[in-house]
Amino acid sequence: MKKIITAVIARIIIYPILVAILLSLFFFCLYVFPKKTISLFTPGQWHIQYQDIILETKDGLKLSGWFIPNKNSRKAIIVCHGYPMDKGDIFGVTEFLAKGYNLLYFDFRAMGKSEGYVSTSGWREREDFRAAIRFLKNKGFSDIGAFGFSMGAAVIFLADSPDIKCIVSDSSYARLRTAVQAIFTNFGALRAPLIELIRLWSLIFLQVDINSVAPINFIAGRNIPIFLIHCQTDTHIPVSEALELRNADPRSDLLLIPKGDHGESVYSNEYEPRILKFFQANL
Repeated sequence: MKKIITAVIARIIIYPILVAILLSLFFFCLYVFPKKTISLFTPGQWHIQYQDIILETKDGLKLSGWFIPNKNSRKAIIVCHGYPMDKGDIFGVTEFLAKGYNLLYFDFRAMGKSEGYVSTSGWREREDFRAAIRFLKNKGFSDIGAFGFSMGAAVIFLADSPDIKCIVSDSSYARLRTAVQAIFTNFGALRAPLIELIRLWSLIFLQVDINSVAPINFIAGRNIPIFLIHCQTDTHIPVSEALELRNADPRSDLLLIPKGDHGESVYSNEYEPRILKFFQANL
């Protein structure tokens, strides 16, 4: 009888641990090795002149990009897409900027047409953003702004580049750990162990601590204009993340959209005019 009780207790303890380990590995691989999304159009199909370009990162990756020149401007904006999409996903909602600025779009590593197989949700992607800056500087641009959506916005903060004059951040996370926590909201008692196990796998396999991937640690020290945009009903990255970023830099502008989920801020009538006004005033 004692053996049976011991076996039952062992299973009650061991099985949930095994489930947590397997689930955490599944989700870790799911997010680290994203399925590639490749848009089937080019800016040319929007009757916008563009150049296909290749950016080279310092860690040896080649990234696919588009450069959209504007002969009437010496100002440029780097546009960064979100996870796990590509440059085409963000192009449709930002092409209005081409009327006043040179634009640079690119696919982050492991996404779109770019090289690489591993995504770190913002940390190693800093090198991708820095490659975009080098490209523009080599073309003689010194007035450079940045627009980012979701992970793309987080990357801009994390890169902490002195070459960027102003930043528009749409739906960025303040801390990667919080974004991971949001994924497991409905996992009950498994939530905490899953997050800690994913952190462990990230440390072991990527040498990245998700607790350290935190744009909020960089925003406070930026002495540049910042415009934060977020939907108040975002279920992927809570609006509390935008409020934390704003608290870290009270000088930043903040546009909260009353309705809409992640990526739906573009449906606000204030979206385009507020972004244009911000860049016109600060770039």
